[in-house]
Amino acid sequence: MSARNGLRAGRGTMHRTDKAAASVVAGIAAGAFTLSYEALRNVYLGSDGNHSLSPIYPLIVEGFVTVAVWVAYRLRDFGWKATAYPWTLAGVFFAYSLWSNSLPDTVPGPVIRGVPSLAVPLAVHLFTHLLKKREPLPAEPFELVAEDDEEPLPDGPWEFWELPPVQRPIFAAEGGKAPSVNVSTDSSAVIRAWARQKGYAVKLTGRIPEEVLKAYAKAHGGELVSP
Repeated sequence: MSARNGLRAGRGTMHRTDKAAASVVAGIAAGAFTLSYEALRNVYLGSDGNHSLSPIYPLIVEGFVTVAVWVAYRLRDFGWKATAYPWTLAGVFFAYSLWSNSLPDTVPGPVIRGVPSLAVPLAVHLFTHLLKKREPLPAEPFELVAEDDEEPLPDGPWEFWELPPVQRPIFAAEGGKAPSVNVSTDSSAVIRAWARQKGYAVKLTGRIPEEVLKAYAKAHGGELVSP
């Protein structure tokens, strides 16, 4: 399996794992919300609350916690001053929910009935807090510092890094110069015959083209063949 296929397979596994984890988290949240919802509803009914309106009461408490956490997440880039308020509200309503679930008989009736009245202005103020214009925190410059137990990298070339040997061209001549052919009267006929065999258009007399001479030199290493 190639590296690319392996990377794709790894990503596919991660996506499946993320989906499975998200499903588990959603199931846990749904189960916890159902139990807390029923406990808060019973607490509200125990304080002589309206039976027909009792399903709304748990949504106010648990919904406020959820919205406050979401606002804190949205304002995470603006520093702790922006997130302190929503986190505080989330903590207050979470503490009340925990109190109502764990010790429902100890929650006073006035406190139970006063939660909706308190949630109205706090929800409006939380909304205005979210819409407030802010400047994101500037990114702090950082410097990479080597640890004490790490050896510094050398400035020069690495010890075990060597350039691979470069193969010389097959037809390269000594000294890096292209091979040359000194054409004599005796070798001229041989070169012309060789060129015609190779498909070059060469006349019987006159100057032999340069490309033919170079091709002949490559084929014979710069040596002339006497007839």
